[in-house]
Amino acid sequence: MKVLWRKSAIESLLELDRWRSTVELPPIAIYLKDTIHTYFEQQELMLYIPGRLVFIQKMPVDLRLVLVSVGKSDPYKVFYRINREYLEIFLVRHPHQKSME
Repeated sequence: MKVLWRKSAIESLLELDRWRSTVELPPIAIYLKDTIHTYFEQQELMLYIPGRLVFIQKMPVDLRLVLVSVGKSDPYKVFYRINREYLEIFLVRHPHQKSME
């Protein structure tokens, strides 16, 4: 299945790199994007849809949340939606970022 990245997802990766530079860590956006992309390309979405449904203010939305690990760190939160022809990634969040409410 084709994986598309929304502008908001790319911006969240760039924001993560900006934060990492303030704490003297190397950039991770490109590696993280490639890892997430590979993760979804390897999924057989006809058999299993990874992650769980997302609720905002206790209401379900048309998004799913999957956790993707990179190395030894806590897993990153990846918010996505599946359409008939493609999978669309909306947002990538650092493991310790506050949840959306």
